[in-house]
Amino acid sequence: MRARRFFRVLLIAITVLFFMLYFFQEKLIFYSSKLPQDYQYEFKSEFEELFLTADDGAILNGLHFKAKNPKGVILYNHGNAGQLDTWGKWGELLVNRYSYDVVIWDYRGYGKSTGKRKQQLMLDDGLLFYSYCKNLFKEDLITVYGRSLGGFFATHVVKQTKPKQLVLESTPVSLLEIANEAYPFIPANWFLKFRFQNMENIAEISIPTYLIHGTDDDLIPFGHGKRLFELSKANKKQFFSIDGGNHNDLSDFEEHYFGALDEVFK
Repeated sequence: MRARRFFRVLLIAITVLFFMLYFFQEKLIFYSSKLPQDYQYEFKSEFEELFLTADDGAILNGLHFKAKNPKGVILYNHGNAGQLDTWGKWGELLVNRYSYDVVIWDYRGYGKSTGKRKQQLMLDDGLLFYSYCKNLFKEDLITVYGRSLGGFFATHVVKQTKPKQLVLESTPVSLLEIANEAYPFIPANWFLKFRFQNMENIAEISIPTYLIHGTDDDLIPFGHGKRLFELSKANKKQFFSIDGGNHNDLSDFEEHYFGALDEVFK
């Protein structure tokens, strides 16, 4: 009798756990915070604030940093944690160091961006910002950059367009693989609603592709970057490993990290 009661309680507990994982997974996956719509961005570099409207009515917020004589434009798809008030520093860094315009944007639920989080809608939002860049620059002057989570948006955009090049930094093979590695005891394949992936996308991309990954990355293991490099069908591809680099400190390895970017944006 006690054994039956124990297994009944265990089954209820597991059911509740899976229920919570399924319906609250957005909070577990996306480390986002909102900004007031009247929030004023403050940067030293010249920039323009963007509000682009998706087909479903969602409003996506972005920043366009402007170089004096731009060599092209970088469409920067940022990482998971944080929004434009913090990620904007990368827009400033890139525009000042390389003389490229930089367009960087917030995903749904990040910063001032609105809209329901559904995988296809989120991915297609990236195409809005690519079209914005394309209206200002020829495609052979557009670089699509994806950092960590942003890599999913970057490869989704590039497989449908023809930019100059693709840069992936600390990018996973797929969200499912990350979930399985982090929580091997949970059948993520059953309940994961967001199936972001790069392995199928990168196999369809032929433009020059550059991958940067830290060897000691404890969030997105180094092997993810190596696998993407092997799967890439790019006519030109290069892998930059940052020895000792973790997930959020690659810029601390200035010689190797910025040496890689210098080569990409020379």
